[in-house]
Amino acid sequence: MISSTSKLLDQLKHQLEELVNKLHTLEQTNLELKQALAETNEKLEKKHEISRTWQDKYEALKSVQGIHSGDAATKKRALHHIDALISEVDACIAQLEIIA
Repeated sequence: MISSTSKLLDQLKHQLEELVNKLHTLEQTNLELKQALAETNEKLEKKHEISRTWQDKYEALKSVQGIHSGDAATKKRALHHIDALISEVDACIAQLEIIA
């Protein structure tokens, strides 16, 4: 009886050691995955920022082309867009003056 109990305890000990090793491995994998996720999110945010920059440049280019075109409606839209941008800049300046 003592021999079988001893064997059973040894088996349980061995299984527990295996589980602990698996737990450590999973914790390490989890940490690596979290780091990879953070890096991927950072790269994605940079790409979004680049995309926003290019969208702004594209909108500015459309405005400039609209001003130089012969079409009155296109010129009017371009000037309206420029007025909106100026208003946005003015609002930002006003907020900066409030903060300062």
